[in-house]
Amino acid sequence: MIGIRYVTLALAALALVPGMAAAQGAAQHRFSVGGKAFTVPVPQGYCLPSGATVALAERSAALDSMNLTHADLERCGTFGEDYVHIKSPREAMPVDMPRADFLALIARELQTANGQQLVDDALDDAAREVAEGTGNTVKLTNTVPRYIGQDDMCVYMALRGDVVGQNGTIKISGLICMTVIEGQFINVNAYAVEGMGVTDAELKARTRTIAASIAPAGA
Repeated sequence: MIGIRYVTLALAALALVPGMAAAQGAAQHRFSVGGKAFTVPVPQGYCLPSGATVALAERSAALDSMNLTHADLERCGTFGEDYVHIKSPREAMPVDMPRADFLALIARELQTANGQQLVDDALDDAAREVAEGTGNTVKLTNTVPRYIGQDDMCVYMALRGDVVGQNGTIKISGLICMTVIEGQFINVNAYAVEGMGVTDAELKARTRTIAASIAPAGA
């Protein structure tokens, strides 16, 4: 089914890899999906990579072979603790149906046995790519996905996972918002290191707010 392909791409993008140190953000960030230009306001308290951190952010994005990372938004002054990625498939796949219909399709398929298996397979692929891309210095383990519903803007999945690196293990929570904007499939992923006190509800609200703020450039 068409929806499952998008689910697989979106979940592969939620690799739970900590983001990079960021510098002062800009008021608006511009990016393109499928030849269409979009803008997103940089949320208050978040920053975009700049200077030396740009190369680090690009290395992180390169670990995701199926998706493009259009924005890496870090909580200003933190490093891989509280961050958001905006992504879309590397091969742009226009969605030729209303957002409401598409989200309902995705939500239904995520709750089937086949959909759950494809989600597990996508996360296994993401873990393998991260390990291979970092020379096995970073590994994703114990990743547990959970469908948590939909609204008029997004279909949501929550995850818990461990990022095992040379300096130990970091437990990270993730929330993925799958949506359609101007006929383009886009997902907004929010992450936080466990222990910071950020709840799934807060991550969900964060992804929805950012997704809703994405607009055609010039609109």
